Amino acid sequence: MNSSFAPIGQNQTSHSNEGSFWPSFTDIMMVITMIFLMATSLLVVRNWQLVSELRESVAAEQIASQLIETTFLENSTLEERLANAEQGNSILRLRLLKKNKELQISNNSLRQQKFYIDAIEADNERLKKSLSASVTALTLANTEIDTIKALQQTLNTQVLTMEQQLRLSTVEKNSLALQLGKVQSEVLESKQAQQKNIADLTQQKQLLTLEIDAYNQQMLMLKSDYETVKSKYEKLIKPARSAKDKYIAEVYYNIKGTDSEVIRYKVPGDSNFVDLSLAEVEKRLSKLKQEKGNDLYVKVIIPTDSGLTYNEAWEFMRNLLAKYDYYYQEN
Repeated sequence: MNSSFAPIGQNQTSHSNEGSFWPSFTDIMMVITMIFLMATSLLVVRNWQLVSELRESVAAEQIASQLIETTFLENSTLEERLANAEQGNSILRLRLLKKNKELQISNNSLRQQKFYIDAIEADNERLKKSLSASVTALTLANTEIDTIKALQQTLNTQVLTMEQQLRLSTVEKNSLALQLGKVQSEVLESKQAQQKNIADLTQQKQLLTLEIDAYNQQMLMLKSDYETVKSKYEKLIKPARSAKDKYIAEVYYNIKGTDSEVIRYKVPGDSNFVDLSLAEVEKRLSKLKQEKGNDLYVKVIIPTDSGLTYNEAWEFMRNLLAKYDYYYQEN
């Protein structure tokens, strides 16, 4: 009968092994939390760096434009200065509007990123509280297990004493066996609850890892946006467009009509502008492109009262320059 009970001292060894597990698990969760906080901080700092670099890009573009304007004023004739000033005014105004729009989009993106970061930080705080509650529950469970094990050891001692004295009746032995089975059942239930809490914490850890991966993906997208802005800035430092020694065809967008657009057109040798349709203007420019080649300079003028929106004005200018102007044919 003595072989059916665990020897005294075996439970103490098992208890020490179980106690060494929980500090290791807590350390793992602490490292995961620190990694998440470092990734979040890196994302915020990187976003601010992108805003700073974008502002520096705009400032550099303005300085480049001023240098271009100074070079034009020093090397051009009076007629070329007037042509370049009008053309530069239109291009710079459009670029400024475009840069303001890009800056607004970037600021909106940064505000959205900050909103996401705040939400993640709030979720992190909730996870910390949940983890703390789980650790507290596990500590209480361990305490209950220790109490039950101590009770079990006491009962084992009592059973051994009673067996040695041969004073217990069969009914009393059966009662003690029932009590022992009840204690063992409570210990088993406590262990099952403990294992369930471990599974829940493991699932939370996996969700946190997925959120960190998502933020790493967002960082890669921001890096791609930065490379795009950098590429646009590098295009600004190529040789400036100049009307010097070029054949200048002037295209003046007069007004946006209800039925058709009215374009005023003039080339060297014409005393005044002539009013043409856009199709006729493109037909003449196409002919000039064949004759003049890389010497054709298309001067596009869009007045402020033309009735065009920013996108319409930019599309009109870009189409004509891309098709016929010497500067855009080389790219």
